[in-house]
Formats: sequence, structure tokens, C-alpha cells
Amino acid sequence: MKFKEKLTSRKFIVAVAGIASGIALVSSGNVNEGVTAIVASVVAYLAAEGIIDLAAVKNYIDTDYSE
Repeated sequence: MKFKEKLTSRKFIVAVAGIASGIALVSSGNVNEGVTAIVASVVAYLAAEGIIDLAAVKNYIDTDYSE
């Protein structure tokens, strides 16, 4: 996937929004909730990317290249 496509993906935009929300919470004094929002956003994004990578690897393995 190209870098520009990754920056405009819905997963990435939602992760950035979650991080921004977490920063807003931290700056308003809700440190625990803010840090939780930031960590949850990053973990969810990484998990989603990992699932996509896993599917790509499975597809590559299942493809028959013997012609």
C-alpha cells in the first residue's frame, strides 16, 4: 500500500481522531481517560493492520504459482 493511501485510510483517520481526543482529555485534566484513549487507538490501529497483513500472507501462501 502506498504511503498516501495509508494516510487517507479510514483506520488511520479514526486512530488519529482517537489520539487527538486522548490529548484533549489529558489537557483538560482527565489523564487516565486520555492515556487510555491514546493507547486504545494505537493498539486498535496496529491490530487492524496486523489482521490485514495476515490476510495478505494467507492469500500469498494459498496462491498456486505452479503453472
